Amino acid sequence: MWIWQQPEWPRGRLDTRPLMGTLNATLATVAPLVSQGGGLKTDQRLRLEATLLGEEIGASARLSGISLERGAIRTALHQALGLADEGEVRPVPPVVETFVDVTLEAVRTAFLPLGEAQLLEWHRRLAPQLPRSAGLVVGEWRDAPFEEVSGRYGLKRLRYRAPGDDRAAVSAELETFFARLEEEEPGLDGVGHLQALKLHAHWLALSPLALGNGLIGRLLLARWLTRAEGIMALQAEGELSALPDLEMLEAYAWRRQALAPVLVDAQGEWQALRETCFGRPAAPRSSLDAGLPSREPEVPPGDLAPWMRWWLLRLREGARLGQAHFSRVRRAERLWLEHARTPLNARQRELVLTLLERDDDAGVARSDYRDLVATSDPTAARDLADLTAKGVLKSTGVGRGTRYRLAALGGSGLGGSGLGGSG
Repeated sequence: MWIWQQPEWPRGRLDTRPLMGTLNATLATVAPLVSQGGGLKTDQRLRLEATLLGEEIGASARLSGISLERGAIRTALHQALGLADEGEVRPVPPVVETFVDVTLEAVRTAFLPLGEAQLLEWHRRLAPQLPRSAGLVVGEWRDAPFEEVSGRYGLKRLRYRAPGDDRAAVSAELETFFARLEEEEPGLDGVGHLQALKLHAHWLALSPLALGNGLIGRLLLARWLTRAEGIMALQAEGELSALPDLEMLEAYAWRRQALAPVLVDAQGEWQALRETCFGRPAAPRSSLDAGLPSREPEVPPGDLAPWMRWWLLRLREGARLGQAHFSRVRRAERLWLEHARTPLNARQRELVLTLLERDDDAGVARSDYRDLVATSDPTAARDLADLTAKGVLKSTGVGRGTRYRLAALGGSGLGGSGLGGSG
């Protein structure tokens, strides 16, 4: 029994009252991101967004089985956003450019109507990068049944079967989806985050593409959350009876948190959640089972309360990561201001950027740095000694146990003022 076989499809069953405590706690965690973002200058906001989108793109690609190099994502984002890249300028692989361009399109057009043509164009560009995409139609809706299976060859397990076995049936389902989209995309009425999560559930349960439904679904969720949080920012500035014109809204269409990174370590929970809410195939029965009670679950699929609660908790984790990224960008800007006249070569800049991105106190050994920038051991030793002498790094330990950390992370010298106060 599947969710789309229930009478409540496609909206499902949902009583929001038991969710209000979780929802309010999540919104309380998101609200500071919205208010902090409102006080940033354009360049500061773009640097924060580049950090957040870099995390989002890398993690979302990894969830789809694609590995994108972190430095290449950073370079592509800085180029697309018109930011100076402090690190070494390097060629950007086409696959990275594609992920960056499509993600920015999805976010920047968050307040524009979303049609089939735009969605299929994103799929046409992204799907060929996915594993096992060869031979499958991209940039079109599927024209065959969609089944999600897991397990190794010969021991496959059906996890989900989507509605619609041919193009006509899928098109009919999509008419309902796009009609719902016009009515329920986050707006002034209702709670935008709940609206976004309900639409996301509908998309994944429908799975109208032959492959890449999860990837496109994460892109859509990022778009809807951008829209919801942009409206939160507008409402924080004053009462609204209607949304302003698109030209004004464009300034609010940017990401304030990264969600995909928190999903990477939650795949087991995610699979269980899908089975709870979307349904599972009937257990095989043998002739020995004749006359025994049905093995169907006591609660039929379609109850979206567990779905909403799980995703609200993930959103809360994403908002906390957003706060950490906000602090990271603040420290990065203060560091570059403090060392604006400190001469650093391209290798040294790459190390500083890497340590800022990691945002921890683990530091690096000389061998780590040597491998990171692909240089010789003597050159690595000279670079690290130079950075330490200039006060960019601090060292601890002796001999091979020596580790180098950003001095900025070890004290309060760079943490006293926010991004808005750094000129």
